[in-house]
Amino acid sequence: MDKKKIKRISTKNAAFLLAVVLLGSVGMAGCQNEKALENQQAYRKIGINKMNEGDYKGAVESFQKALDQSLAEVGDMELDICYYKATAQYNNSDTKGAIATCDALIDYDDEDATAYFIRGCVYLKDGNSENAQKDFEKALAISGNHYKLYLSVYDNLAGAGFTNEAEKLLSKALKFKGDKPEDYRERGHIYLIQGDYDNARKELDIAINKGDTKALLYLAQVYDAQGKSKKAQPLYENYLKKNGSDTATLITMSEMQMESGNYQEALEFFQQALEAKNPENEKQLRRNEIICYEYLLDFASAKEKMSSYLEDYPEDEEAQRENIFLQTR
Repeated sequence: MDKKKIKRISTKNAAFLLAVVLLGSVGMAGCQNEKALENQQAYRKIGINKMNEGDYKGAVESFQKALDQSLAEVGDMELDICYYKATAQYNNSDTKGAIATCDALIDYDDEDATAYFIRGCVYLKDGNSENAQKDFEKALAISGNHYKLYLSVYDNLAGAGFTNEAEKLLSKALKFKGDKPEDYRERGHIYLIQGDYDNARKELDIAINKGDTKALLYLAQVYDAQGKSKKAQPLYENYLKKNGSDTATLITMSEMQMESGNYQEALEFFQQALEAKNPENEKQLRRNEIICYEYLLDFASAKEKMSSYLEDYPEDEEAQRENIFLQTR
């Protein structure tokens, strides 16, 4: 069976080469004063914004400032910030710093699956595949039947060239028992990645019939992978209608439209994503918006958008050169 590469949907910024999959809503450390907690939340938000912008060094500094507000207390918020800090260090190529942060997390709680997962990703990037595999196995053992973690480990292993090990993980995850809607959805998702579209449709249809609207996205991707875009498009639209402003999906859909040469549709999806509050990858979204206008030969709009873009990102030398081109149109 021929396999078409599936564009995976992530709930995190695509620039984050790690997916911190176990983080949910966090609690607050109980012994901080109100001002310190307010500062901590502010620095955390600044750090996340800097990560979205690709400023990983600045993100690390902001996360450290957030941790400095903790007054030596460790709670869910501090752990959450440490995960983000390790991820920013990883993306800033500071593998030693990221490992040290993870080591501290594991020293605090040796059953912290997220810390093992992140450290495994760092080891993998650093070329230490043996330690990476050990940490991944530990994280998976702690987390149990956690589909998203299995898929995140799969992504990292496959991306590093460990195809056989990655495929074995997917096969193992397919054996998980469960008859909840999300169980059918995630099994369908895995079949989609494997290129087994018949089984993917069966699992996803059951998930949808059980009321899981997120499965609509994967079913749309099944049809896209089979070249049935007319069937895929209404599913994408239905998914967005039922799941609100899902910027990750909007970005993926817009990129798919660009690849297909449908620049008007791509532009509309990019603009929908930009309407979200603090959209992920705002810088790249705005660049792609300009590119769409150029392909549509709407140079007046492209010039206007480029002028605004360069006010916010004057350091983008490629955009500066492109702006010179636009002035000649």
